Amino acid sequence: MRVSGFTIVRNAIKYDYPVKEAILSILPLCDEVIVAVGKSEDNTLELIKSIPSEKIKIIETVWDDTLREGGQTPPG
Repeated sequence: MRVSGFTIVRNAIKYDYPVKEAILSILPLCDEVIVAVGKSEDNTLELIKSIPSEKIKIIETVWDDTLREGGQTPPG
């Protein structure tokens, strides 16, 4: 059995979100950690790339902010 972790993140540095610490905390439990990094206004992508682990798989994404309603993305 393989265990995969997954998270999404964008503008982690700008909003002082401890994404690096969060990823490091689950790395010992996972065979891989997939991180979907949205196009950011800061160096979030570089921060994720700086984590020294071959378990991390980065997916670069662009979020469509026009789909947001009240801070949430509607289901569908």
